[in-house]
Amino acid sequence: MIPQEIRMFLDAPPVVLLAALLLESWIPIPARWKPSALIPLLQRLVKRVNRKNASVQQQWLTGLLLPWVVIVPSLIASWSVRNLAPWEALFDILLLSWLLESQPIKEALLAIRQLLQQDKLALARLQLSRWVLRDTQSLSSMGVCKAAIEMSILRLMGQWITIAFGYLLLGIHGALFCRLIQLLAQSCNMKLETNRICGEFSARMLQTLNTIPVFLFLLLQLSQPRGFTAIKNAFRQFRHWPAITSGLLLSNIGTSLGIGLGGPRFYQGNKIRYARIGAHHDPSVTALFSGYHRLIRLGWFCWLTLFAFYGWYVYAHLA
Repeated sequence: MIPQEIRMFLDAPPVVLLAALLLESWIPIPARWKPSALIPLLQRLVKRVNRKNASVQQQWLTGLLLPWVVIVPSLIASWSVRNLAPWEALFDILLLSWLLESQPIKEALLAIRQLLQQDKLALARLQLSRWVLRDTQSLSSMGVCKAAIEMSILRLMGQWITIAFGYLLLGIHGALFCRLIQLLAQSCNMKLETNRICGEFSARMLQTLNTIPVFLFLLLQLSQPRGFTAIKNAFRQFRHWPAITSGLLLSNIGTSLGIGLGGPRFYQGNKIRYARIGAHHDPSVTALFSGYHRLIRLGWFCWLTLFAFYGWYVYAHLA
C-alpha cells in the first residue's frame, strides 16, 4: 500500500500535470492518433449542420448549439470512465498527455525547415498547407516562414499551454473542455466566409480561455530581451488584429524576437489584409523555431516552478 501522504502528493494537480507533460514529450504519439486528427470529422459535421442557404439566425443558432452537442457527451463519457478507473490520477495523466499536443508542431516545423533549406519551396508550401487555412500556393520562402511561425505560436498556446492551465484551474474535465473548444474553433474557423457567423461563438470562447495564459506569458516576457518594448508594442498593435489575445501574443513575441508577423493573406482566393505586427524585420529560415522555442521554454519554466513550490510546501508540512 502507498502511504497516504505520498498518495496525496501524487494526486496533486502540479504532479499530475508534470507527469503528463513529460509523457507527451518523451513518448510522442503519432499525429494521426492525437486530438487534431478529429478535425476532418468535425469539419464534415460542420458542413452538414451549417448549410449555405441558412439564414443569419440559423447560422448563429447552429454555432451556439454545435459546441454543446460535441462537448456534453464527451464530458459525460470522460466523467464516467474516470469514476470507473482504479486510480483517478493515472486516468488524468493518460488523458491529459493525449490532450496536450506540442510534438506534432515541432515535427511540422522540422519538415518545413528541411524543405526550405533544400530549396524545395513547393513541397514546403504543401507541408504548411496541412497546418494553416490560408492559401499557400503563392507564398515565398519568407511568407512560408512567417506563416509557420504564426501557426506554431497560436497552436502551441491553444493546444499545449491553455490546456495545461485549464487542467490546473478546472481539473481534467476542464482541460477536455478547453481542447474541444480549440478543435471546434479550428473546424468551424470564422476566417472562412462560410463559417463567419457559425464559428464566432467557438472563436470567442477560445479567445476567452486563452486570456489568462496569454497575459501571464506577457508578464514572463518581461524577463526576455526587449521585454518592456514588447509589452508596450503589443498593447499598441493588438487593436488592429481580429482576435485580441492572438494579437497580443503575436505582437509581443514578434517584437521580443525582432521579427515581423501578420500582413495580407488569401483565404479561398479572397485577399484579407491583416495588420503587420511585431518588429520590422521579415523572418528567415533560421527564425522558424524562434516562437516555438520561446513559448516552450517559458511554459516549462512555469510548470517546473509550480512543481518546485508545491514540493517545497509538502516537504515543509511533513518535516
